[in-house]
Amino acid sequence: MKTDDDNILNGDSISISSLSEYTDAITSIRNNIIEDGKSETLFFRGQSNKSWDIRPSIFRDSLISVEHKIIQTAIARVPQEFRECSSAFEELTKLQHYGLPTRLLDITMNPLVALYFACLPTAKVKDKEGNEVYPDGIVYICTGYEEHEKSYKAKILSEITKIGFDGDFTLKDLKTSLGLNKDIDPESFIKLIQDAIFVMPSYSNSRLIRQSGAFLISGAINVIVDEHNLWNSKVAKSVKNLNQEIDKKHIIIPQDSKEKLLDELDFFNINESTLFPELEHQMSHIKKVGAKWVKTENPSFIKYESDTRVSHSITENATKKIKEEDVVKIFNKLGIPKLYRPALLKVIFEIQQYPDWNQKINTYNELIKGLKHILKDFDKNRSRTLAMQMADRLISISK
Repeated sequence: MKTDDDNILNGDSISISSLSEYTDAITSIRNNIIEDGKSETLFFRGQSNKSWDIRPSIFRDSLISVEHKIIQTAIARVPQEFRECSSAFEELTKLQHYGLPTRLLDITMNPLVALYFACLPTAKVKDKEGNEVYPDGIVYICTGYEEHEKSYKAKILSEITKIGFDGDFTLKDLKTSLGLNKDIDPESFIKLIQDAIFVMPSYSNSRLIRQSGAFLISGAINVIVDEHNLWNSKVAKSVKNLNQEIDKKHIIIPQDSKEKLLDELDFFNINESTLFPELEHQMSHIKKVGAKWVKTENPSFIKYESDTRVSHSITENATKKIKEEDVVKIFNKLGIPKLYRPALLKVIFEIQQYPDWNQKINTYNELIKGLKHILKDFDKNRSRTLAMQMADRLISISK
């Protein structure tokens, strides 16, 4: 286990290459919190590229300026889907679930779920030398006090998403739009609308349940201060990178360890099918598992062709039986090691069972395919060339 500062409890970063190293690191952090007598909750977020910002989807591509329109349109389009939502926050979680950009950032209370997301494959990036490489993943570790989705803070920050801010929108206008009748001083209100909080949702869908999901929601409201009357200060929605809301502690997942870690997680039943209940994800997982079951390359179909219309004399002279010593001569000429020869001989003699195998393009291709499959372990770059040379010489001596 490699650490940047030798101690993740006091430093910031650690790099792991196995599940046991990962759980040891998480356990150390948890024990430290307990020893300090803190009651904060541990949250985690996994990202498959450690260079990505920690940014909710609505804070990308200037979408924040039309946030309220996006939400209003979505709910108006299928109102029956939102009738049972008991809060604005629950509406946001549903919109997020179906892929609409929101200001919710997905996090989890299960460190293994975060590790799964950190290990997922992603596109190549350029390193410092300009080479295209697959990036390392990262798991962020957050500590904080959780709010329920119907708490006062969660209610305010989620209701803000439905409000459009024009150029003259003031702090007082925002307070009125939120329906706040209780007394609150302007400075406390500003602190509230600029806050970021961890929210525990009601588990209204099975994906949230399976992923032990939670959310980080941020106000990110800019205030242009009016020194004469703070309530008359202009306010505007802004975008925000939430890196500063996440603790400095994080775990790096090296790219070359991702596949191994996904296999280890799968052993503990953390995989696509257990985290995503939807049918397409169930089928996707089965497809991946099925690919691992494949041990041999399947032969191509060769249609049986009857030779009843061909005279006996012609059939008898059509194909000469190849002898093993003739094949060995070809092996020697092409420099094929003895290790691979038994398997190659098996392919060659099996293909000769087909009538006129040396005169049919499909059996020719099948022969090349079988030879190449074996030869790629000898010389991957030249396997096809060697297979074609061998096949051509076999056909030449069979006529």
